[in-house]
Amino acid sequence: MKRLLKTKATWTPIWMIAFLMLCMISIYLPVFGGPSQRLTNFPLIIVDEDTGTSSLVTAKEIGNHLIQAQNGHTFNWRIVPNKEAAVKELKDNQAYGALIIPANYSDGITELHNALMTGKTEGKPIMLEILINEGGGLSTTAIATNVLESVATVASTDISKHLKEDLLKNNILLSPNIAFLMDAPIQYTTTNVLDLPENSNKGMTPFMLVLITSISGLMGVNMINGYIKNITGKLRDKDYLLTDTKILVTELLLGVILAAIVAFILQLAIFGFFRSSHSTSIWWIFLFTFLCCMTLHFQFKIVGLLFGKWGMLVMFPLNIMGVFSSGGAVPITSLPFIHRFFSTVLPTRYMVDGMRALLYYNGKLQAGLGTALLVITIFFIIFLGSCIAVGYRIHRKEQANT
Repeated sequence: MKRLLKTKATWTPIWMIAFLMLCMISIYLPVFGGPSQRLTNFPLIIVDEDTGTSSLVTAKEIGNHLIQAQNGHTFNWRIVPNKEAAVKELKDNQAYGALIIPANYSDGITELHNALMTGKTEGKPIMLEILINEGGGLSTTAIATNVLESVATVASTDISKHLKEDLLKNNILLSPNIAFLMDAPIQYTTTNVLDLPENSNKGMTPFMLVLITSISGLMGVNMINGYIKNITGKLRDKDYLLTDTKILVTELLLGVILAAIVAFILQLAIFGFFRSSHSTSIWWIFLFTFLCCMTLHFQFKIVGLLFGKWGMLVMFPLNIMGVFSSGGAVPITSLPFIHRFFSTVLPTRYMVDGMRALLYYNGKLQAGLGTALLVITIFFIIFLGSCIAVGYRIHRKEQANT
């Protein structure tokens, strides 16, 4: 026992696991860094259809509240001409939410002001409309909703202040039926433009698909390699001639078979057993999932080929970083810089985008599927090509030794 404990190799699993756990914590915790974490260029839309004028405030005043509502975050506010254009942008996954200022906004403020000043017992609030793209997931939906509601609330508070000043100046008493409008002159309705059914898993299905795909790639590469190495060792002991090239080709073939099986099981479980909603054919989703499974499998395989027995020290952090920089659990715009960087150089972010387009946006290329297909295909070619290049080099060495 003492001899074993004095051997350095005995301690390798201990420090490897400790290192991997440290990597996981270092990657995981900054993603959920609390209130200090700031949004960066979070895409939102504002539509000003107001055609009237008011001596109190106009729709342009709301534009001044956009900056005030940021509270340290940075938003990419886009102005579109009308509600129809905003809905199209949201359904194409170009923004996460929109604030619609109606055509009667200024006129409504004037009418409410006159009703209060003349002591009328009835009046109507000014209604704004908030549109939400709920396909982005729980976090994205919550952020977009909170920001747009804050803008509407600040505008309402501003108008309420003007109304109270005029009422005090003229010493006017209000009827209880209309007094509540003095505190909330602007109200809003919130609508989900995609109108996803209840079995959409709150927009998290794409993330879970990619998460399982990534884990299966990591586990598949290591388990296939371990079992094949054990089997080939026994066969070689029985004088079977197995070259390293044949072993590698077998592992790559098993990787493709595993990718197809994982993709099939995911479709069967998610859309068959759990009956999750989807906006395009399951066959298209299966093919895209199969491409993702193969891409991630070959990604981890080339890492294993390049780093050998130390491959897990690279694969595990790569897997965790890919998962948490994908934008599936937390919007990419709210991630730390290092995570946003890896979101552009790892394929998982594009896999989540492609899955969202297939599940929630009718498979529209402009909703993220087009870019996802292009980028993932490039990654697939690079990873597979690298594995083939390593295999060719092994084959050349074997030929030189014979």
